[in-house]
Amino acid sequence: MAAVSEERSRSSALAWALGLGGALACTFTLGLTIALGLFSPQAVVFLIFIASGLLGAIVASREPSNSVGWLMCAGSLAGVMLALPLDYGYLALVVEHGSWPLGGTALWLEAWGWSPLIGMFFSMITLRFPDGRVPPRWRIVDWLAVAGTVVFALSLALAPPSVLSGFQFLSSVQAFQLLAPHIHNPLDLSLPVDLLGQVRLIGLVMILLAGVGSVASVVGRFRRSNGVERLQLKWFAYSGVLVGVGFVYLLVALVFLKQSYGDANLPLDAAAFSLPIAIGIAILRYHLYDIDLIINRTLVYAILTAILGGVYVAGIEFTQRLFVFYTGQRSDTAIVIMVFAVATLFTPVQKWAEGAVERRLGGRSPAERLEMLASSVEEIIRVIDPHRIARWLVDESVRCFEADGGELYLEAHHSTEPFHVAGHITGRPALEVAVRHGHERLGRLLLGHRRKSFYSERDRAAIQRSADVLGEALTVADLGHSSQQQRISR
Repeated sequence: MAAVSEERSRSSALAWALGLGGALACTFTLGLTIALGLFSPQAVVFLIFIASGLLGAIVASREPSNSVGWLMCAGSLAGVMLALPLDYGYLALVVEHGSWPLGGTALWLEAWGWSPLIGMFFSMITLRFPDGRVPPRWRIVDWLAVAGTVVFALSLALAPPSVLSGFQFLSSVQAFQLLAPHIHNPLDLSLPVDLLGQVRLIGLVMILLAGVGSVASVVGRFRRSNGVERLQLKWFAYSGVLVGVGFVYLLVALVFLKQSYGDANLPLDAAAFSLPIAIGIAILRYHLYDIDLIINRTLVYAILTAILGGVYVAGIEFTQRLFVFYTGQRSDTAIVIMVFAVATLFTPVQKWAEGAVERRLGGRSPAERLEMLASSVEEIIRVIDPHRIARWLVDESVRCFEADGGELYLEAHHSTEPFHVAGHITGRPALEVAVRHGHERLGRLLLGHRRKSFYSERDRAAIQRSADVLGEALTVADLGHSSQQQRISR
């Protein structure tokens, strides 16, 4: 146990070193970018990487076997590639007038070093969410993400400076004019620009396919999921929908509303900021069960905003036309009238929207409710067999924790012989919990070592709680059997 505790401490220390280091590095890079006057709308994404590093450290330290936390930490560290090489290049070439070395090379590195952020981390985290494991039939997505990222990055790394300058996060035309002539490609191989462009397109297509595949895997898992896993996937899906809405707004604002990129991109950045938060909540299961209420409230207020916003705009246009028709000029009174009208409509429209959403998402007919009750009762009756529960507990514990084996001993069976065995425990058991009901000890559950990690305190608590449930089932079944015997004897 001492070795397990020491290993856990090392994993926790490494997680915090990576996550906190990435968050601090991104904070430093953001501050340096602002100080140099190179801040651009894209720089807001540093807030996402800062949150990703902190939440990734929490997840990885508490769930070291879950690769999602480690990927979040790695993504936070990689986030500095968005601007740190550019900052150094600006310092070396503009502020210090070329007296610092490798300024042009730093600009070259910044032009393609950010590609893993869009190429790998999104697909890999999505594919592994929420348990950190890759579904076997979806492993091709990992290969597509890695291969596409390598192809895309190489096509940029080998490109001439004239192409590289278009892939840098510069805040102004002045900065572009100052830095673009100084980009130096140390791998200058004079390859055809058209060929590199085609290779870059192939890499981008592979990355997009990996992204679509990772999302498809989440959809497939959501359709088959239930219980806690379904709630975890709901959190992730909720954040993903927000990102999708933000992206659609970005396109509409740029094409039709003619907004600047910075203004149009703000909703997308805010939505993307919810991704690491949603992942942290889902994996740590903190306020996990609030997701249905959040979805409900979001839909209600989205409908409310759309209806009242439409009424307000249409009402002002209509009343202004009336004022022009009768008085010959427009009037601010129309705005006051519509403000009062919207305020009056707010409560009834809100109630209607709440009812509509509740009927669509949560409302069920009496027959459906009785069918759900019957199904629940059937489930209880089906699993009340204590022998079945006992075997299920051992098998599930071994499978979920990837232990090399498990054994269950019951006092009512043979205390020296296992009631049920799964796998084969190598050496001494790594974990032992008591099967109990109140203060009465009914047996013990032994688990072997985990293949890829160790048992955390949270794991131990979950196993103990499951063993206590088994103890309650054994007691209930025993009482039921005793009552039945008494009825027979009478």
